[in-house]
Amino acid sequence: MKTSYDPEVDALTIIIQEGDLDHGEDIGDGIIIHFNRDHVPVEIEILQAKKRLADWVQMALTSPSQEVKAS
Repeated sequence: MKTSYDPEVDALTIIIQEGDLDHGEDIGDGIIIHFNRDHVPVEIEILQAKKRLADWVQMALTSPSQEVKAS
């Protein structure tokens, strides 16, 4: 697994596995899953990454006994 960050658009990309991208599906809240031709997830793209990640970390640190959901 690899990650990359594009500060110009504030997008974090998590590369799950190497492969050609065929299409992406916006699952809401600025999170896009990119798939290959066989509909296997290849990348996860998080838009507005700085704010989202800061919010997720803050929630995790203040509520460690609860599940933290992406919003």
